[in-house]
Amino acid sequence: MPVRPYRKRYLALRLEGSLPEEGEEFLALVLDALVELFGESGAAGARLKLIEYDAGRGVAILRCSHTHMGLVRAALASITANRAGKPLAIHVVDASGTLRALRKRLPTRAR
Repeated sequence: MPVRPYRKRYLALRLEGSLPEEGEEFLALVLDALVELFGESGAAGARLKLIEYDAGRGVAILRCSHTHMGLVRAALASITANRAGKPLAIHVVDASGTLRALRKRLPTRAR
């Protein structure tokens, strides 16, 4: 019987302020915050992946390991500025175990 290597959690995020133009910039910002707070082993254990990023709407979806979800949320809360030093706020709107359920609930929660 196949076993999943790790359980995943999907985080829906709302971004406010001076947003990064590209998704890679946003992911690098989150990874830097993770490394700064929890070191390289904490960042590697989070298995962070950017699923969706839309700077126009200020919405992003991240995937992480279920055991490191608290660390990822703490790292997101610690981000107060982008790389240029302009203000940036990241709010976790919702979390789910499947991307399908997250997208289904997202329109009612992201107001």
